[in-house]
Amino acid sequence: MKTLTTLAAALLMAVSAGTAMAGGDSYTGNWRVHLTHDVYVTTQGYNGHGPNTTHCLTLTDDGSIGWPHSGYAVLDNNPNTSGQFSVIGPTILIYITAQGSNESIASYVFSSTASNGKIGEHGDFDYIEGGYSYDADKATFGANGSC
Repeated sequence: MKTLTTLAAALLMAVSAGTAMAGGDSYTGNWRVHLTHDVYVTTQGYNGHGPNTTHCLTLTDDGSIGWPHSGYAVLDNNPNTSGQFSVIGPTILIYITAQGSNESIASYVFSSTASNGKIGEHGDFDYIEGGYSYDADKATFGANGSC
C-alpha cells in the first residue's frame, strides 16, 4: 500500500509539473528592452551618462538552471553577449556577460516583474565592469516578439 501511495504522489507531481510547463507561460522569445542612460555606450566614447538605447533580449525557457522558468539569454543576437535568466517568484533576473573597456569582463543585469510568461514593462538594469557598478537606471521591456 505504501508503494501505491508513493507512486500516486509521484504521478501527481509529474502531471502537475507538466501542466505548469504546458500552460503557455513560457518566457521563450524576443523581448525589446529600452535602457535609460546606457553606460556601455558611454565607455565607447561618450562623457557622462550615455544615451538611451534599445536592445533585443532573446530568452530560451527550458528550466536548465534550476528554476522552472530559466535558461539561456542572448543580447542583440550576439553570442559574445550571452548569459542566463531565471524567474524567481514574481521577479525575472537576466544576467549577460559582455566585453567591457580595455578587454575587461563586464555584465548587464536586468530585473523586472514577471508572471504567466510576461515580463513587466517597468524594470531596471545595472552595468557592472571590473566588479564595480558603473550605472544603474531604468529598463523598459516590450512584449514578447517585440524585436
